[in-house]
This record gives sequence, C-alpha cells and structure tokens, in this order.
Amino acid sequence: MMIAMIITLSRTYLQQIGLIAALVPALAGASHAQTEHTAPIADLAAELRQFGDIELSIFDGRDDFLRQIDAALGLGAIKDPDQTFARLPRSPFTVTGRKGDTALPTCRIFIPAKVIPDSSIEIFAELMRNWFGTRLHYASTAELTFRWLIFHEVRHCQPDHFGGDALKDHRDEHEADLFAFQELANTQNRSQLATDIIAFRIITSALIAEPSHMTGLSLKRALAGTEQIAPPPAKMEMAAFRTVREMIGQRAKSIATAVTPTNRELIRAITELRNEVDHTTARTGDPMIAEILIALDNAIAHFSPGLHQSVATIREN
Repeated sequence: MMIAMIITLSRTYLQQIGLIAALVPALAGASHAQTEHTAPIADLAAELRQFGDIELSIFDGRDDFLRQIDAALGLGAIKDPDQTFARLPRSPFTVTGRKGDTALPTCRIFIPAKVIPDSSIEIFAELMRNWFGTRLHYASTAELTFRWLIFHEVRHCQPDHFGGDALKDHRDEHEADLFAFQELANTQNRSQLATDIIAFRIITSALIAEPSHMTGLSLKRALAGTEQIAPPPAKMEMAAFRTVREMIGQRAKSIATAVTPTNRELIRAITELRNEVDHTTARTGDPMIAEILIALDNAIAHFSPGLHQSVATIREN
C-alpha cells in the first residue's frame, strides 16, 4: 500500500538577479558524489544528532539527488517529484515530510558536493555567484560560514518550520539565521562571524534572494552593535530590498558598455548609489533604502576589498 506523503522542500535557494554577464570564472568542477562522508562531514553529522534524527546527504547533480530521495523515501510516495525537485538549490537545503499531521522521523539536509569543505569552492562565494571573486576575505573563516549554513538548516528540521506564506517563511529564515549564530558563536568568534553573515545576507537580500530570504536588515539589526534593534516589519523589509534591487539594476544598465552589465559595473552602480546617499544632506527618501545601500557597499568591500577598491579607483579616474 502506498503511503501518501507531503514533502516540504525548505526554500533556502537563491534566485539569480539576471544582471551579470562577464563574471569572475568559477573554479574547478564539482567533486564526485560520495557514498561515505569525509571526516569533516562525518564529524559534523555526529554533532548534529544532538538536535534530533538529522541526516546529512552529499549529492552530485539532480540524478544523484533523485536516486538518494528514492532510496530514502521512495519517489512514488512523493506528490509530483519532478515538479517538487525541478530545480535544486546551490546551497544546502532541507527535505522534511509529514504523514498526515505527523512529521517523518528523519530530517535530511542535502549538501551539493561541490561546496563541502573538502572541495576547492567557498560556499559563500558560490552562493554569491562568484560575482565578488572565488576567494573571499573573511573576518572569521570559510569553514565557519559553511557550518553556519548547515546549522541554519538544522532549525528548519523543526516542525514549526514546515512552510507557510511569504511572511512566515521570512520569519522562519530570520529565526534560522539567529539559531545558527547562537549555536556557533563564542567569545572568540562572535564579532567576526556576525560580520561575515551580515555581509552575506545583505548582499544576497539585495541582489539575489527571493522575497522570503530578504532578511539582511533583520540580521544586521539583531547582531550589529552592542544593543539589539527591533527588525523592520517583514513586508517593509522585502519591499525595501526589492526597491534597492530595481535601483541597482537601472543604474548598472545605464552605465554598462554591453547589453548586460558586468560584475564591475554592478559594483560601480552600488558605490555610486551609496555615495549619493552619503552626500545627501536632506534625507527626504526612505531611510531603510539608505541603510541597505550603505550596508551593501560595505559588505562588498568586506568580502572583496581589492575588487571594490579597483572599481572605486577606476570611477575616480
């Protein structure tokens, strides 16, 4: 007898903005799929068991992912598997499920093989489409940011994160960010990790993420400084990031020398908009827009100081 299951794919993927043509090339191709975890992944999998029945699965491409899902759950038990898994994220993501109102016992976190720590690809660089380089500058480490993304997914394993409307998804994403940070932060790395993840969320919120993942300001206000500031209402935050994305797209296209702007032209557009905010004495616009533009320019300068400075130098000349 076939058991009908409702499978929830945690929406942790990022949608491309469609601005970039001539980008810094990615590094070598993905690692081969692994039937056995490497030592770092095996240690991480053991560490995550404190949070429940959580399984880490490394996959190399859609066919390998579907093979693993079929072995674990049976594709026949999943409604419209081709549609449900038509597009897989570049980042780690969670597959959870229900049988009726009861959660399936095992929560599976799937990780693309190309972004595991043993690969030569930095996960933050990959998720930012390598627009700011393939080797980023970190206040903490690339390995810690990978762990933060995995612990983020751990929070999605809880039944209260089994999906909802855009506002609930937005709240869930922010909760998962904070959960992962609190689990990993200590007196030695707290400030450094906060700097890296705020910069990452600001960039992806402004340039790449779907609305439910536009949580950069919420994270910034929660972690930046000595006192927490209340996050903006979700609708306002999503609207502000959409407006910033439109502003950047229009400016980048206006200065582009080809049909599609390059990553350097994108950075130039952002720095120009930020400078206009800095030199505006009468702040008649939306202060949230100004906050995003300043934080976005700072985030790019943080991860890629050389590229950011070279674009600024060219603009000044």
